[in-house]
Amino acid sequence: MRVPPDMKIRKVLEINDAMLNTVAGLTPEFERLRNPILRKAMSNRITVEQAARIAGLPLAKVLFILNLAAGEDPSTIAEELKTLPETAFEAEPVNLPQKPLELQNLADDHPSIRFLDLMPFDERQEDPLPTILKELVALKDEKQILLIRHPFDPIPLRDLALKFGFLSWAEQRSQREWFTYFYRPNRENKEI
Repeated sequence: MRVPPDMKIRKVLEINDAMLNTVAGLTPEFERLRNPILRKAMSNRITVEQAARIAGLPLAKVLFILNLAAGEDPSTIAEELKTLPETAFEAEPVNLPQKPLELQNLADDHPSIRFLDLMPFDERQEDPLPTILKELVALKDEKQILLIRHPFDPIPLRDLALKFGFLSWAEQRSQREWFTYFYRPNRENKEI
């Protein structure tokens, strides 16, 4: 298979000129990749597997679409997809069905929550990652929480934050408005 799950979107876009339209067609969130500045900043952070999660699509479907657009033979793609685990044929949930204990009963304006609105970054088509990372690093107290408002569920950021010991939980409150909490697990709940 020419496009594997761990391939960065930047590499996918380099395959041929049609790939940008194909990737952008997966979900409206990827329309921002048409902006050359955002494409340069974001496409090297997102894998195909993460793109499937952002789009809310099964990984197998995304792999089929991208490999087909890359010029691969449909029957070869279908055979290779058979080697994927069963979970690749279902949209992968990215959230627990309910708020984690660490976040329950906390209003957005609770003193332990630092709020960061990323909508202005999106409107200006700027990369918010440096600002987000500064805010995460600033969380010195184990009980502090970073809450970001974003136009989509930031799966790559959530995966990155996990490497730094932060769990995350996101909820869509309206069309193109997601609130994502980054928090450290309670010591009693550290069995992940």
